Amino acid sequence: MTYRFATIGCTHVGYSTRGMRMHRDTGWNLRVVDGQLAYNQAVNQIIDAECQGLWHGGDVTHWSRPLPRDVESVQRLDDIVFDAGLWNGKNSGNHCAGSGADLSAVAMFDRPTMNAFTVYPDSRRTPEDSVGPYPGLYEIHQPDPDQAIYLHVISHYGLDPDLRNQGIAIEPEPLDHGINILCSHGIFVGDERLYKAAERHGADRLVPTEWVTRGFDLTLLSDFHTPGPVEGFGDPDGRGQVWYTGSTVRRGFSDDESPRGWLQVDLPDAAAPQVTLREIWQRPQRDFDPINATTMTVAQINDMVRDRLASQRWIDAESEALTGDGGWILRQRIVGATPQQRQGIYELAGEWANAARDAAYWSTTFENPLSGISLAQPAHEQVSITERVVDLQVALDHRVDHGTVGKTLRDAPESLRDAALTKARAALGAPRAD
Repeated sequence: MTYRFATIGCTHVGYSTRGMRMHRDTGWNLRVVDGQLAYNQAVNQIIDAECQGLWHGGDVTHWSRPLPRDVESVQRLDDIVFDAGLWNGKNSGNHCAGSGADLSAVAMFDRPTMNAFTVYPDSRRTPEDSVGPYPGLYEIHQPDPDQAIYLHVISHYGLDPDLRNQGIAIEPEPLDHGINILCSHGIFVGDERLYKAAERHGADRLVPTEWVTRGFDLTLLSDFHTPGPVEGFGDPDGRGQVWYTGSTVRRGFSDDESPRGWLQVDLPDAAAPQVTLREIWQRPQRDFDPINATTMTVAQINDMVRDRLASQRWIDAESEALTGDGGWILRQRIVGATPQQRQGIYELAGEWANAARDAAYWSTTFENPLSGISLAQPAHEQVSITERVVDLQVALDHRVDHGTVGKTLRDAPESLRDAALTKARAALGAPRAD
């Protein structure tokens, strides 16, 4: 017999892309609808695959204080999971974690009567309602009472290095019986792609390499948005593998191009776990090769951009059928433009936007050669946005959904937010007086 469950992560419900077209039926940012649809599609595939449970690796919502709209969408999917008879667990990720005394956003989805449990610190929980060894930090769950399958869950909070100063030492160890699976949400030290997971939303938390070598049958991690196994881990028979769940929705151009979906975990009797990536739909996007403005005139740049936008019709049939809007997500980067070239390009903005009218999102960004981008590199090998960026407008765009800037904008009235961003971008793009 084989026991099967599913795992997903980084659904980021509520994530939106500034400048994205609005969804016609709801009036919401289209990327919010994309995220809800992707999560919904994954859940329905999981049920159709006859999985017995669903484990969410963290970052359920994009914000630690999600909008009621986003909470409702997740709870609606949890109801579907419950009606299908699956157990349902969720971990706290860095986007779930609030500041100070705030509870994790996953607290809203803790519904024991519906076989839905979540992992987060809560001082109000009684000992009878708590799960150890360290409630909210490191918990061991047996989600199916009929199966000797144990999830060793370390939350974002449990990866805090300051815990040792409080006398708390998180040291996950497999039990001496059953199938033991390590689950956490953080940056795996043993993965050479580590730097790409450091997205600077909340504190960076590390998953030590040594943990996965303690005899766990499988390790399931979330935080890095590219799904798949981490090379170099696991016995020849497949026991001890390390997998990233990836995300269900791609977060703009900060994420690498990769499949989106969920992981099917099969646990055969007396054999190593088998993990299979199951893909879901994603809206197509294109990051055009950077244009080197240092060797071109504005007219030549204009011709190149117009040719690229005219190369095909930027409408995807599947996206249109699912959301009512099939537009692609498009971006053109221009490297090394002088202030005079930028002014000329700004004057072309309206013409370019009209040429890209089929796209759901179109943007032009300026980058300086000092940012380290090689024009010879394919788009998927460009450095991450955490590298040094000297163009202030680009830096602002990268912060509108993150950190203090993102929170300030999110809390502001929409009319004030848009006006402030317009003025800020104009000020940052103006030539220096000196």
